[in-house]
Amino acid sequence: MIKVVWFASSFVGRSASGTAQAARKIVEYLVSNASDEVEVTLLLKNLDELDLVQKDKTLAACKRTILPTVKGKFLKSSRQYYKYAFQSKNVKFDILHFSVPRLYPFFWKFPAKRFVCTFHAGGEITVPIDAFVLSRVIYNFLMKWQWRKLDAIYADSDFGVTEITKAYNIPNKYITKIYSGADNMWNTLPTELNDFDRSKPTILIIGRWQKYKNIHSVLYAIHESNNELIRSCKIIVLGKSEQLGYSLVNAAVQLFNKDRLKLINYATEPELKFLYNNVQLVIHPSINEGFGIPAFEAFAEGAVLIVHEGTPADEYLSKFDGVLSGDMKDKEKIQNLIINGLKLTKQKQSMRQKYLTDMGMTWDFNGLSTLQSYKYILD
Repeated sequence: MIKVVWFASSFVGRSASGTAQAARKIVEYLVSNASDEVEVTLLLKNLDELDLVQKDKTLAACKRTILPTVKGKFLKSSRQYYKYAFQSKNVKFDILHFSVPRLYPFFWKFPAKRFVCTFHAGGEITVPIDAFVLSRVIYNFLMKWQWRKLDAIYADSDFGVTEITKAYNIPNKYITKIYSGADNMWNTLPTELNDFDRSKPTILIIGRWQKYKNIHSVLYAIHESNNELIRSCKIIVLGKSEQLGYSLVNAAVQLFNKDRLKLINYATEPELKFLYNNVQLVIHPSINEGFGIPAFEAFAEGAVLIVHEGTPADEYLSKFDGVLSGDMKDKEKIQNLIINGLKLTKQKQSMRQKYLTDMGMTWDFNGLSTLQSYKYILD
C-alpha cells in the first residue's frame, strides 16, 4: 500500500482555482479508483478544513491528520509543517505531493520517503505580476535552489515543460509531462441560468481578475468596436475578482451598461456546461497558461473558442474548425477575432472529445499517470 499525503489547503474550498481543481482530481482518482493500492492522507491546518473535508463525500474517505497548532500568524503554516515533522519521527509516508511549486526550505525534513511537485508550468516566475509580493520571490528562490530534492516534477503540457526548464533551469529529463483533464462535465446535465438572455448573441469571457488573465484587454476591445455584430452582443464575464487585479478589470467593466454586461463570480459545472453550449463565443484570453482548463472544457463542449497565441490551447486546439487564436493584447486583432468567431457555428462534440481522449487529456488518464509515476519513483 502506497501512503500518499497532500495538503488539504491546496484544493479544499478552492473550487474556482485551476491548480486546486487539478490537485483534487488526482486525489479523487486515487480514492475512487486505486484505494486498494493507495492510502491518501490529507494534512489539515485547522478545524475549519477538517469540517470541509468531513462534509465532502469523496474527501471524507481519506485519512486526516491535523497539523499541530502554533502561536501567531507569522510563517504559521511553515511552523506547523516543521513542528509536525519534528514530532512525527515514527510516522512515515511514502510520498508527499505538493500541488504547486511553493515549498518550504528544507521541505525534505518531513517524514516521507519521496517528494513530488506539480509545477504545471513556470508561471510562478514568468507570469507578469500586479504588485510586488515578497513570498513569491522567496518561493521562486527556494525552488531554484532546492528542486534537486524533488523525486518527480510534473508539467501539464509541452509548453509547461519548456517554461519550467527555462524559468527554473531544470533539465528537461527531470520533468514528467502529464496533461490536465478536460472531461469533467462530459456526462453532466446542464443547468440553465435563470436570467440567461436568448434574444441576443452572447460572448463569454473566462478568467480571474488578474493582469495576465487579460480580461481587461478583451473588454476594452469590445467597448471600442464600432462593428454592429460585436455591438449587438451581450457579454458575460466569468471569473473570480482578485484584490491585486480588481481595479484593472473593474475600470473596463464600468464602461458597460449593466443590461449588456453580466458578472459571474463562480459557476458550477452544470452551469458551465450550459454556458459553453449556449453562448455564441467563448474567449479565454489568458496570455500565460500551463494548460488552461476552461479553454479545453469549452472546446470539448463544441464551443466556438478564441485563445491567446502561443498557449497550450493554441498549440493543441487551433487546428480545429471553430478555434481561433491571435495576440489577445492587441485591440484591433481581438476585434477581428471576435468578428470572425461570431460568424462560426458550434462544432460536433464527439470528434473533439475523441481527440482529447486520444491525447490523454482526461482526468482518469491524469490520475492513472500520476499513480504510475508514484510506483516508478518508489520502485
